[in-house]
Amino acid sequence: MQATQRRSDALDQVELIAWLLDNSIPIPGTGRRIGLDGIIGLVPGVGDLLAAGVSVLVVIRAAQFNLPRIVLVRMLANVALDLGIGAIPVLGDAFDLWFKASTRNLELMRRYITTPESSTRGQWLFFAALLLGTLAVVGGFLWLLTALIGCALGL
Repeated sequence: MQATQRRSDALDQVELIAWLLDNSIPIPGTGRRIGLDGIIGLVPGVGDLLAAGVSVLVVIRAAQFNLPRIVLVRMLANVALDLGIGAIPVLGDAFDLWFKASTRNLELMRRYITTPESSTRGQWLFFAALLLGTLAVVGGFLWLLTALIGCALGL
């Protein structure tokens, strides 16, 4: 009984953090919501770091429940993606309207706390796709760099 109450309390805390960061402020006339992440993210540099720091609290709470490591890494990747793209002026602010890292992490936490036997295949596929995408971008950059150097040298 106490473990169930502890899980419930942890989920309540994470739900509050996710709601504050991602959905606490309605945008009039749009039916969309943003959170404090989108507002404090407007402060260059510091705002995005502060929001990411609070988002990491969700991951820490998830780690306390021994979620699979790949799930915790996925949660950290969500925070890093939100921080990395969110730090880009204008584009990052638009990205914050769509990508709600804390809400995504809450759903991951909820899934693996309520059904610990859930498959982690989706998390592994995410990282495989991320690795392939990264390799494609790096490969494309190297190809472009080689082509530009070849053109500059007249090869």
